[in-house]
Amino acid sequence: MVVKGKMLIGPILAIIGGIVMAFSSYMVFTSIASIEANLAIAALTWEDTGFSRDLMYLRSICTLLWGLMGIIGAIFALIGKKFGSVIALLGGILGIAGMFIPLGAITINTVVIPVSLSASFMLLDPIIIIIGSLIGLLLKK
Repeated sequence: MVVKGKMLIGPILAIIGGIVMAFSSYMVFTSIASIEANLAIAALTWEDTGFSRDLMYLRSICTLLWGLMGIIGAIFALIGKKFGSVIALLGGILGIAGMFIPLGAITINTVVIPVSLSASFMLLDPIIIIIGSLIGLLLKK
């Protein structure tokens, strides 16, 4: 049975948050090329920065995973499964927690770029996922 009426707002918010978080993952992935270009201009390599490029790929994959958890959980919530809201809530919580888990810092000359486990669009997307999943969990049918 598909969810109707007021129950739609929660899963829709979680889908929007998941899409924005997946887009953040894409932005992290494209920033790797930008950082490499800046390193080439400065005649440096990843080893010179003291940071591994693989950690940037890990950051992109984790951010994408949290966003997909929000989207998939919201889709399950749309078809009436309560565990879908739990999956979306877990994705949002992991998204916020990942932003506070440091992986290190990229140092190019005097510029220091801190890197965390997951990325976000101004901390907005995991909060939208969490709000949407909480609405989905708390509203009665």
